[in-house]
Amino acid sequence: MRIYKVWQGGVVLCALVGGLSGCGTWMHSDKQSVTIFTNPPETAVVIDDYLHLTAPGTVTLSRKGNHLAQVNKDGYEPTSFKIDRTWSWWVVGDIFGCFIIFSPICIMNDIDQGGYYTFDDKIYLTLDRRTASEPTLSK
Repeated sequence: MRIYKVWQGGVVLCALVGGLSGCGTWMHSDKQSVTIFTNPPETAVVIDDYLHLTAPGTVTLSRKGNHLAQVNKDGYEPTSFKIDRTWSWWVVGDIFGCFIIFSPICIMNDIDQGGYYTFDDKIYLTLDRRTASEPTLSK
């Protein structure tokens, strides 16, 4: 009976720790929705040369890498900005669930799939007004 309880406890512990392995990708996916707000509104935003939206708007981005956005609106200076990913709190689950008990292969899965990373949920951008060009002098 005592061996059964030890074995049962070991199975439960492995299941709990196994649930944490690669948990960044499992728990919050390899994609994330990001909402972009601009001042002025109704501004055209192009992300990575293929995702188009009119701000304010929400776009789903892959966590596998950073992204580049270009913003355009008549009467305002065109602007580019990077959407950088940062470390996610799911890294802690990977460290305890994978590195200490299992192998670093689980951690590498989250790094490769993007589960290690997150973006800001909301991005705010204010565009600068285009300066009037100098008038040409006529003779």
